[in-house]
Amino acid sequence: MNLKETLKGFKKNPDKIFFSTLFSVLTTLLFALYNGYLGLNYNYSFGLSIAIYYLCLLLARIVAILIERKIRKLSENDIENQRRKTYIGLSIFMFFIDICLLAPIILLITNPKETNFGLIPSIVFAVYTTYKITMAVINYNKVKKVDNLIFKYLRELSVVDAFVSILSLQNTLIMVNSGMTQSMFILSAISSFVIFFVIVAFSIVNMVKTIKNK
Repeated sequence: MNLKETLKGFKKNPDKIFFSTLFSVLTTLLFALYNGYLGLNYNYSFGLSIAIYYLCLLLARIVAILIERKIRKLSENDIENQRRKTYIGLSIFMFFIDICLLAPIILLITNPKETNFGLIPSIVFAVYTTYKITMAVINYNKVKKVDNLIFKYLRELSVVDAFVSILSLQNTLIMVNSGMTQSMFILSAISSFVIFFVIVAFSIVNMVKTIKNK
């Protein structure tokens, strides 16, 4: 098999999601650590809380990948049953960590704080958000054609990650530029809760729809 055929085979192989997920795990870990650094170094409560949230997303990805790799040695029926149980369990876990997203949102609204860490965090957050939105769109379309509940869960997690990155970017831009003025407070409160309810609704609707179809 020549190189061209090998690349074509890799392109058609659904397992390539493992590689994109591993890269996503790495970027999420670095982003969580960066938020933790901002939180500790600048007494930035939103940064600390969102870092913990990202670590939960990271844990969910790792568990999903490890289970998928482990169950591949089982029979076809057992694989489907394990994928279904894993999907339900991890979806419930994601629902609870989505609810926990209220903590950084409340901190964002009730404990506004102007920071002086410059434009670098804004650039980092903007790059991360752009990457996550791009990957969410790619993964959503790619996994849609694959009959694998764990891969579908990773797709949903990718979309949630993109929404949360938008929330983080919004808060960073407000704090770095104009601070939490009255108009920014209203805008931040409304947009934050809109993003929160969209995330929760997305998680619930996808879980119910997927389980119903199966």
